[in-house]
Amino acid sequence: MATPERRTAPGTPELHTGAPIVSGPVPVMAPLGWLLILVSGITLILASWLLYGTEADGMWAGYRDGIIGTIIVLAAMALNSTLPKTPSLAVVGLSGILLVLFAVFLDDETAVFVIELVTGIALLLGVGLYASGRRD
Repeated sequence: MATPERRTAPGTPELHTGAPIVSGPVPVMAPLGWLLILVSGITLILASWLLYGTEADGMWAGYRDGIIGTIIVLAAMALNSTLPKTPSLAVVGLSGILLVLFAVFLDDETAVFVIELVTGIALLLGVGLYASGRRD
């Protein structure tokens, strides 16, 4: 009876049966941009409920920012689906520009000014990150 050869002998070739290893950069820019867009929309909605005043200026700012925040959250959900990405990115980018313009040119209280300016800049940054990280 012959002695069986060991499979781990140095002369036997190693078989690769798994998937090939893909090298390249890890896609973190688009998910980070999407997360920034979503967090900005949720922050805008929550701020319109919690931080704005109950007088006329605060109420109008709450209506305005609540509607824009809802549109942003819906567009963020559309970015995470199979729908075309360009229209949703355009809506989010225009919302960011609109929020920055509202913050600069409308005479609102300090909380409204800060929230609109910060979320507008965060939205524009999120759109830039998402667009730079896409590989479509």
